[in-house]
Amino acid sequence: MSRLVCATIHALKTGGFKTPCVISLVFLVLIASFIVFLNRYWSGTLQPRLYHTAQTQAVILAESQAYLLQQALHQTLENNDKRFLQDATQKILLVEDPAIGQNIVEGLALQVDYQTVQADQGSLDFTEGNTRCSSCFTASIPLFAPAGDLLGIVDFTLSDAYFQSLSTDMKSKLMAESSIAMALMIAVWLTMLVMFYRLNTAKRIIEDSDRAKTRFMANVTHELRTPLNAILGYTQLYKEDPSLMRTHRQGIETIDQSAAHLLLMINDILDFSRSDQDSLSLAPIETAFVPFLQIIGDMSQAQAKLKGIKFTGVFDKTLPPVVRTDEKRLRQILLNLISNAIKFTPEGEVTFKVALLDSSPHYADIRFSVVDTGIGINAADVSRIFLPFVQVDNDITRAEGSGLGLTISQRILKLMQSKLQVASTPSKGTTVWFDLRLDAPKGVAENRVEILARTPTPSGHAQAPSAEKLERMIDQALRHNILGLKEAIAELENEARYAMFVEEVREYLRNYRFKPLVEYLTEKLKAASTEGRQTDFG
Repeated sequence: MSRLVCATIHALKTGGFKTPCVISLVFLVLIASFIVFLNRYWSGTLQPRLYHTAQTQAVILAESQAYLLQQALHQTLENNDKRFLQDATQKILLVEDPAIGQNIVEGLALQVDYQTVQADQGSLDFTEGNTRCSSCFTASIPLFAPAGDLLGIVDFTLSDAYFQSLSTDMKSKLMAESSIAMALMIAVWLTMLVMFYRLNTAKRIIEDSDRAKTRFMANVTHELRTPLNAILGYTQLYKEDPSLMRTHRQGIETIDQSAAHLLLMINDILDFSRSDQDSLSLAPIETAFVPFLQIIGDMSQAQAKLKGIKFTGVFDKTLPPVVRTDEKRLRQILLNLISNAIKFTPEGEVTFKVALLDSSPHYADIRFSVVDTGIGINAADVSRIFLPFVQVDNDITRAEGSGLGLTISQRILKLMQSKLQVASTPSKGTTVWFDLRLDAPKGVAENRVEILARTPTPSGHAQAPSAEKLERMIDQALRHNILGLKEAIAELENEARYAMFVEEVREYLRNYRFKPLVEYLTEKLKAASTEGRQTDFG
């Protein structure tokens, strides 16, 4: 059995499943505790009780044998013949216990009180049998005359064979009954090991299947995105043809909107499949913090304007100038939360807040929160919004979305040692926030900001237009609006300083690479924002 347990534990450990080892340790501790307490019960309670019972019985037997010796002593004194005393002594030494088949009395010693007995000093005293048995019971019984005078004392040495036999039988019975409980405990232990082994096997099969499904989703969505980009590109070209738009406006716009919506969902699924992989990791870099937040606000402001709601950014003045974080992942989380807030706010406003909770020379605890006055979430649905592909039922989610944005954000935040928190009141609004501890060395930060703010655009690099035009182009790229991007490029073609920038943007458009284009434009906007901007976007 021990080999089976060891083999099972070894197999489970090598399979990366540690819970059975913990269960086995618990059962081993329980079994050891059971054995220890059982031995204590035997040696501390049950065995002393048996010993006391056997000792009491031995004393009773000694008293009965002492009565025979007392009668023999009377006859000896009356007849002045020691044979009566000797015969009684031999009979006592030959008495057997039928329960064990052994002599009851191992030895005895008589001491006569010669002040009462009229005999020579020491003439009647004697010792017979084994009186030096260390494990035997002893009993001292007084002998009295009919008138009540003390004749002497007889010391019995009584065999403990009955106690030993009773003790062995009781201990065997106790162990036999206890072994049943121990066997049941071991059976439960082995059953749990087998169950965990099977569960672990099933878990690995499910995880392998889930990984295969995730890889399939990633491959399929990646392949679907290319033809969808082509569809979007051609619909934008069709929009440039006045005759086609006069005849087929509704159909072209329906195709464009449907393809854009489908592409958005495919991008969410692709991001989800990537976040589900074990290879997901962070790449922290030094980031100019306030300009980074301003870019987030600028990008969100465009979406809020399209929705017709107010958007405001509120940043603490004590925020560190530079932090060390994965800029791309943090931007993804913040844009996702703000986009959700705007989407679920039919009217009112959305506020993006960044507050400093605590700081030291080497780090800063920062709270990011997004507050909206939208439709809110029921308390029963708050825990469900982080599940993949799950959406709270309302008119907005019935029309759009894949239900993956918050799941992806939560997974990224888990890598950052944080998690999303939600507080919401139906029909009044929702607040979503998370706290991050970011490295923020003050000396390095201040130098970095100063360099970024004062470094001119290097010669040979593409010079970007104003931040306002970049924001407009980012908005068009996010919506895959080729026509809008071409119009923005046309405005810049007449200025030679933007020639390289225009050519780089066109290269992205030729291959329908909208996501890299957004990243490229965002970097340009970030560089422009380091010159200093206001934090109020409303």
